[in-house]
Amino acid sequence: LNLMINTSARIRSQRCTFFSLSAITRRQLRLPPRCPIRLLSSHQDCNDIRLSKLICQHGTNMFMSKRQAERCIRDGGVTVAGQQVTSPSFLLNWKDATCSVKVDGKLLQVQQSPRETRVWLVHKLPGEVVSERDPHGRPSLLERLHQSIPSHHLKPVGRLDIMTEGLIIMTNNGALARELELPKNKVHRTYRVRVHGKLTPYKLKAMRSGITIGNIRYNGMKVEIENTRKKGTSTNTWLRITCTQGKNRQIRNVLAHLAINVTRLIRISYGDYQLQTIPPGMAIEVPVKTLEQHRNVGSLTQPRKNKVKPKEEPLSTAAPVQWVRHL
Repeated sequence: LNLMINTSARIRSQRCTFFSLSAITRRQLRLPPRCPIRLLSSHQDCNDIRLSKLICQHGTNMFMSKRQAERCIRDGGVTVAGQQVTSPSFLLNWKDATCSVKVDGKLLQVQQSPRETRVWLVHKLPGEVVSERDPHGRPSLLERLHQSIPSHHLKPVGRLDIMTEGLIIMTNNGALARELELPKNKVHRTYRVRVHGKLTPYKLKAMRSGITIGNIRYNGMKVEIENTRKKGTSTNTWLRITCTQGKNRQIRNVLAHLAINVTRLIRISYGDYQLQTIPPGMAIEVPVKTLEQHRNVGSLTQPRKNKVKPKEEPLSTAAPVQWVRHL
């Protein structure tokens, strides 16, 4: 008995030591990295900016995404005032950022005045990837756009998979792109979908009410059947689907779960922006619209139709039957 008590006490002491050490380790990990450069005060000023944000959003002579800028800083390719910085969250003042930051030995040219928000509508081609660079060598939409819009950091509003075509919004304002992407803002995205398979009332109801696939919840979508198919000529059906979530391959995953094959997927609108007659592969600049202009009022689920009950006919007021007695 004494041996069991001593063993349990030893285990409890080891557990307490483990939890205290893990807590200390976590606190140490939260500490900012020590850096000998002192270009800012102890508190964050309104004129301070993160080093990674400065490189990816305000540099005019090089184009990097946020992840690429953070990777370059961690690899030791960035110097500030001649000293190496390895923390992407390092803060520095705007005045010191104009002539002291070098990326891979090249002086970073910083734009002092805030950039004017600009928006482009692009008709994406099937087979293109929406990324800066593709390791597999596939055609990149952003690389093609940088040839015609070289002096702007383009941020896509949402992404389309490689085989999806249609409208995609590009902007140089990351905050605007984030606001349009958030599901809580309920910005409508409308697609034309060509499907092959049998559409039953059960499948349409599942798409409209929502479905869970592998612990992922897909909210209900507005589904309309286009009357473009001629009888006896084709087995394909065109659908018009509107959603607000924008999850990865949402429409394809939902239809595949319902045994419906998607043969073509085109995004025709995003909020208040429409694809309309933009030629495939082309981009046009459009005026900036506020978030309120993009919000569509109303739910995506279709209201249930109230069944009209047949009117009950009033009971006849005929005279009661009189029995006749025959003699």
